[in-house]
Amino acid sequence: MRKVLIVIFVVSCCTHLMCNGGNKTSNFNKMFMFGSFFASSSTSVKPETGAVIQTPTMSLSIPLGALDEETEITYSEIDLPPAKDSIVPIQVAYKFGPENLQFSKPVQMKICYDGRPEFLQGKSEKTLQIQHYDPATNRYISYGGDVDLINHCITTSIYHFSNYILTAQNLALGNNPPTIGGATFFPGRLIEGLPAVVRTSILDWDASAIVTARFYYRTQGSGSIFKSLVMLPDENDGSGQFYQAKIPATDIFAAGLEYYIEVYDSLNARVTRPATAPAIYDSINGDIRDSVTPIRFQNTITRMTAGFSRDLTVQVKGNSAATYYPVPAETMIFAGGKGVTSRPNWLSARYTAQIIGGSYIQASYGNLNLSMPINVYPGIMVRMIVLHNSAELPNPFQVNAGTTTALDAAGYDSFNNFIFVHPTFTAQPSIGTFGDPFSDFGKFIAGYFPTDRTGTISVSLGGFTSTYNLLVKGFGVLCQYDVGNFDSTCIFN
Repeated sequence: MRKVLIVIFVVSCCTHLMCNGGNKTSNFNKMFMFGSFFASSSTSVKPETGAVIQTPTMSLSIPLGALDEETEITYSEIDLPPAKDSIVPIQVAYKFGPENLQFSKPVQMKICYDGRPEFLQGKSEKTLQIQHYDPATNRYISYGGDVDLINHCITTSIYHFSNYILTAQNLALGNNPPTIGGATFFPGRLIEGLPAVVRTSILDWDASAIVTARFYYRTQGSGSIFKSLVMLPDENDGSGQFYQAKIPATDIFAAGLEYYIEVYDSLNARVTRPATAPAIYDSINGDIRDSVTPIRFQNTITRMTAGFSRDLTVQVKGNSAATYYPVPAETMIFAGGKGVTSRPNWLSARYTAQIIGGSYIQASYGNLNLSMPINVYPGIMVRMIVLHNSAELPNPFQVNAGTTTALDAAGYDSFNNFIFVHPTFTAQPSIGTFGDPFSDFGKFIAGYFPTDRTGTISVSLGGFTSTYNLLVKGFGVLCQYDVGNFDSTCIFN
């Protein structure tokens, strides 16, 4: 199996006044001295299990089925890019590679930060977002984020590797018009004759509401009148920040598109992205479809055990590059009544085998159809793992003292298909407990300790047992944000 090296750049930072049991002096200027190398590590991530990668200020949950092949992941940190318009980068910036590695499922990123006003540069904490920054164009694309004002962390989903920056927003007195996060396309490069989904974050910072959002577009270089589509809220997005529209296949050519986005709020404030649209507009390049394999599932499978599932994402490819881009399948079929399909998230499809025999799993996107022969066998579970955010726990898995963490478990057949299971969770009493197995299944409640504690958690089901090491970070070893001193003994919040 070919392995891909992924470079992730990370910064270490902490909030409170103690680190390693000693006082540290605040150094406000030092926090902006980015670009130094602080720490590097690597983790091998398998497609069938995913992984949770943890650092003192960031966690990345790569769910099972998000990668096409086993991948080695490492991490470090980059400089903060410049501010642009009302966007102000603060505290942390990360570089992920290989550039534009595409995920077949949304990957959860969490960044924690120092919530004190001097470290937020006087900006409102509620305006924090995680944004992709393109140094070639000096443009930001927002991935939004759910801000936890208690623990001072922000969580969002990403779909490819690139530069990701923690940003805040400059707000004015009075009504602030909505901010438009910029467009993300699926596929990431438009392909002639195939539809495309365009998504954007739209955030309103005041008590007003979003009234309309429209996507305007025309063929690149045509000079024709812009067409428009209504952008509707993405019902699969729990944050309520994302809107999307589907561009018809008949409007997409190899030349690509010129486009802009327009939004009105309930106080009649109008905003466009770019700000001076339609005089100025953005563009995305197009391509013709690949002549050999324009569509595929991200993995080839031939066998499944009855009762087990496999998450598959449809990918499409243009003629001018080797990259396959994920797209949401328009139809999903487990032929012959041998199984059923569902959608675990807006991007991927879940195929669940039910009846023994030969069959096909099928999907379509635009006028492209995809079919893969599959045989369903009788079988049994051969191993079991513990999951957090649909990814296997690292070893050790770190949690903060006094917190509650939701865990799950999955079993696998001999063909690497999975089934979610309901085992018995246990923990060493010295580190914490699990909640009621019926009402709080899989919820681990860490003990409230002043110093670090280590121990294990285990799951048991039908003779299978899986055990994981756990590190509970004590509340007495919190530390102050101090970029330049990578200290793995500190916890951020």
